[in-house]
Amino acid sequence: MFRNSLIFICTALLLASCAERDKTGKIQDTITTGEISVAVEEGYKPVIASCIDVFDSIYRTAKINPRYVSEGEAIRALIEDSVQVVVVGRQLAVKELEYFQSRGFQPPTTPIAFDALAIILNPANLDSVLTVQQVKDILSGKITDWSEINPKSKLGKILVVFDNPQSGTVRFVKDSVIAGQELSPKATALDINEQVINYVSKNKSALGIIAGNWISDTDDAGVQKFRKEIRIADVAKETGKEGYGPYQAYLATGDYPFKRTIYIINAQGRRNGLGAGFASYLARDGQRIMLKEGLLPANAVTRLVKTSRE
Repeated sequence: MFRNSLIFICTALLLASCAERDKTGKIQDTITTGEISVAVEEGYKPVIASCIDVFDSIYRTAKINPRYVSEGEAIRALIEDSVQVVVVGRQLAVKELEYFQSRGFQPPTTPIAFDALAIILNPANLDSVLTVQQVKDILSGKITDWSEINPKSKLGKILVVFDNPQSGTVRFVKDSVIAGQELSPKATALDINEQVINYVSKNKSALGIIAGNWISDTDDAGVQKFRKEIRIADVAKETGKEGYGPYQAYLATGDYPFKRTIYIINAQGRRNGLGAGFASYLARDGQRIMLKEGLLPANAVTRLVKTSRE
């Protein structure tokens, strides 16, 4: 008994002495062990929360601590080094890349899924098919009243509402939907996607812009509740053409026009850190979770092989 205990203690000490340490002597995380914080664009909270739950259950000696924030806050935290890994809807800008290059490395950026920019309406609004041009005109303030969409409508002024002023949703609208135009000065922003859903459910003239992930998993009880409270608009590329919703199948076929990529950016600066392990998981085994949650996986979903627990 004593001999076995002695062998165990010596082995543990040997492993600890061989472990990679930082400048302070603290043992660093590895691909499947340790603890890190990850800043996640709040629009992707449903799917990333599911991925983290599964990852942590497989790798019992690893712990991912998520911070669900706006895209702007996530990128700022990455630059300020308060987190080293982020999940956002864009790649790093040129100046951001130059900052990391000045530190001697370029953060690996991995696409993990495709999401939709979803347009939601109050159930009382029967004009649930909009054209791409109408969406652009509403978001830029050229169309301000529902009667301009449907002369018979009595809903009045269109109340455009976003999730957060610094969100990836607002940035995507400015960069990709109304590119070259100003956002309507009458558009307002709340804080999170759930608040937008609740607002639209209570205001007949509202039009909300949210991340599709919040309404994509139709098996989720919370999503089922949300979908009963709002109407999801279809979008047609032109007048007279068929409209399509922000669903997985139409993201795959290209029929839904407002499609965006989700990335994980790892600025740990080490190839064998937990950030790299989590990024690899999201890009491989995590693709099945993306598929189940109603997103379009960025990579082909293959058969999962059971991984031994650490």
